Amino acid sequence: MEMLYILNHWHWWALATLLMVAELLTASRWFLALAIAAGITGLVARFAPSLSGLVQLGLFLALAAVGVPLSLRWRRPGRARNDDENP
Repeated sequence: MEMLYILNHWHWWALATLLMVAELLTASRWFLALAIAAGITGLVARFAPSLSGLVQLGLFLALAAVGVPLSLRWRRPGRARNDDENP
């Protein structure tokens, strides 16, 4: 638990960069959602440096819990929303 107290914005931005590289290598949308969540958490940590590591981790998890399902629901334009519509 002691490690969570030394988190700062650079850690979140490094995680966001690694997740973006994973997104480029795998082409799955959920790595992008996690990268965005880590980047937003890094911005919050940058402008609110007094936040504890547990609050930062909670923010990241909350953003990821919202972002991943939204990214998986998002579809490419031109693709049918329901497979039953186009036999």
